[in-house]
Amino acid sequence: MGLEKKFEKYMKNVCKRVKNKDVHSEIKLELMDHLYTLKEEAMNAGMSEEEAVDQALEQIGDATILGAQLHETHKTEMDLKMFLLVLAACSFGLLIMYFLQFHSEFTNLQDMNIFYKSLAFYLVGLVLMFVLFSFDYRRLLKYSWHLYIGTLGMVLLTMIFGIRVNGVLFLRLSDISINLTEVVPFLVAVSLAGIFHSWNWENGLKAWLGVGIMALPVILISAIGFLPATVICFVMCLTMMCVSSASLRQIIPLAAAGGIYLMFEMFSLFQAGRQLYTGHQFSSKGLQIIPSAMSEVHTDWMFTYIIFSFGWLAGVVVLMLFVIFIYRIFHTTKRVKMAYGKMLMTGFAAVFAAKLILSIVTNFGFLPFSGLSMPFMSYGGSHILLELMAVGMILSIYRRRKVEDIVRQEAESIS
Repeated sequence: MGLEKKFEKYMKNVCKRVKNKDVHSEIKLELMDHLYTLKEEAMNAGMSEEEAVDQALEQIGDATILGAQLHETHKTEMDLKMFLLVLAACSFGLLIMYFLQFHSEFTNLQDMNIFYKSLAFYLVGLVLMFVLFSFDYRRLLKYSWHLYIGTLGMVLLTMIFGIRVNGVLFLRLSDISINLTEVVPFLVAVSLAGIFHSWNWENGLKAWLGVGIMALPVILISAIGFLPATVICFVMCLTMMCVSSASLRQIIPLAAAGGIYLMFEMFSLFQAGRQLYTGHQFSSKGLQIIPSAMSEVHTDWMFTYIIFSFGWLAGVVVLMLFVIFIYRIFHTTKRVKMAYGKMLMTGFAAVFAAKLILSIVTNFGFLPFSGLSMPFMSYGGSHILLELMAVGMILSIYRRRKVEDIVRQEAESIS
């Protein structure tokens, strides 16, 4: 057997005993480095190459024992805390749909079968979540530019051929209607994570090009005329710029321009008298709800209905669920070794945080938005499936949080 073949066979035998295939490349690179180091030391001591190879293999240990040890070290893990938080939010959302359909005054919702449809959405979403948990998210990295261009193209197509329902633009494909405002922030987060995980912000030309790449999705989404999605994308882009080590010199112009635009748009909405939160009001008895004005209680006004039907304590519990969930994402980000994974988790956390804050302040009547769903709880297929898929990606990153950047590993091994 060739000398090099001995090393290859040894590494193959070690990896055969490590169930987590995601770390096989990392293990092979590390073993190769150790084996060649031991080989060179033996040859410098006067041994022949064949003797040096045999001694290196003997020193590093039996492949079966080492493989078993590495298997224990790199066992596949799920972030159970995050999964339980999401499961609790979904369960509470399903419970609310049950009450709305069978025990509420909103007779129009009873005819819609929102409970059974929501149950189907949650079940499909959970299946997709587990599929993406098993999927190696690193495979998406090379398609980042394709996804970015495709997302912008989808926005343009929707602007031209989309159908607007209650102020929200839908892309209709045969009998399927896609809520673009729910889809785009997540797709933009995935694409920008891949583009900017190793972006050189110190290069003057690339720095301003980066600002333009970040700003373009926000500009196109704002052209659709749905302000909440614009705010969500804007917050997400600024957050990802900060994480990708952009300087204040690059962040401030985008933040200032976007902030002024959003303030002007919100002021215009208030001036136009579009007070879309007249479906509820505060009184000495707490938050009151007006059924005749709350046709969208199962979507836009979910937080209002929770407080109205279950009390302020339920509202606080729901809010804490989301705060802990978002904190958990940011906390896990610090433990992820791969830069792409860090960026991806940060983007998703920013989207979830922006959606939650906008939904709550709208329900309290501070912003005149409509068509804005509450994560995991509001009725709707698009946002539930997307949010659970995003959680699946987050769990996939957590599962591989100890895996180094493969590109960096290969570069280090060559050098």
